Amino acid sequence: MYQSSGALAPYQQGTFNQYAAQTRDWLDEYRVFHGAGYEREMDAVSPYKLEPEVPNGEGVLLVHGLGDSPYSFIDIAPYLAEKGYLVHVMLLPGHGSRPADLMNPMYEDWTKAVAHQVVLLRQDVDAVWLGGFSTGTNLVTSFASTDGDIKGLILFSPAFIPKDPFAGLAGFASHFVDWVSIEKEQNYSRYDSLAMDGAALYYQSAVDVQDQLESNALNVPAILMIAESDELIDAKGVYDLFKARFSSPESELIWFGDRDYSDPRFVKFPMKLPEFYIQSGSHISVLYRPDNPLYGRTGLMRQCGDSQEGEIYKVDCPKMPTLTHAAWELFDDDTISARLSWNPYFEPTMKRVVEFMERNK
Repeated sequence: MYQSSGALAPYQQGTFNQYAAQTRDWLDEYRVFHGAGYEREMDAVSPYKLEPEVPNGEGVLLVHGLGDSPYSFIDIAPYLAEKGYLVHVMLLPGHGSRPADLMNPMYEDWTKAVAHQVVLLRQDVDAVWLGGFSTGTNLVTSFASTDGDIKGLILFSPAFIPKDPFAGLAGFASHFVDWVSIEKEQNYSRYDSLAMDGAALYYQSAVDVQDQLESNALNVPAILMIAESDELIDAKGVYDLFKARFSSPESELIWFGDRDYSDPRFVKFPMKLPEFYIQSGSHISVLYRPDNPLYGRTGLMRQCGDSQEGEIYKVDCPKMPTLTHAAWELFDDDTISARLSWNPYFEPTMKRVVEFMERNK
């Protein structure tokens, strides 16, 4: 897990089918498996596409976040395909194999991989949407700011502005320290450990997207979804950037929290939901259905503890009814708490996403 393979999966294939097949072959050779089952692990981290039964001529490319994998969109991708969209879900270079492989890619590997996937998707559809989670939102937003032929953006937990004031030091620190954190790898759908080089690449993506938005307001329609209590990104800073630099009147920001803001494109979903034992949202809670087998109410990857470094998965996680759900570091001292990892508004959220896409056809 903690030794780099020294290899990078190829990402310049001529078709998406070739890309998916060759990436899966590469993962077969270089992935360090967790023991959850070969097919289960390979399906979680391999790129894939979903073809709609009734195509509408449009397609969506989905890009995951730092340390994550295509599993991030396991609930979102089928929803979009059911509405007629061809969905391509890619794997960013350095991901899916072993945590130490985040030491291998350069930032341009990420940007070139995303750009090439747009080329491949355009082979099969008349219009392209770009979607992303966390770091993936930075990459697709930067691309859209320089490509005028993108239909729109679908951004889950946009990571434009890191909350950690020391995030900018990761590039310098990577010359001296290999790891931000080394954890026991328990989650087969993502890395539990984080290589310092990977953190540096994330920060570079944040600087890149901020620079792009500062240079030119984004006139591409975009729908953003963000938790007020996101542990990793500055949610208020993202709102300010949205209000100032996302110029399309069709853009929309869905806010999972309790604050109100003046932008008429702002939509609030309250997150104090005692009937569901929920106190607040989290960075990942925008992504998953309540019944997701890994991240849902009874999912295998339920996380207890008050920080990512101290997380304990479900095998040691106390059960309801005393369990409440919130963002890390917002746990109630009087209750046993777990990180909220599913979206109690999943259906209304995705309904708004599809309505946004339909308005902007």
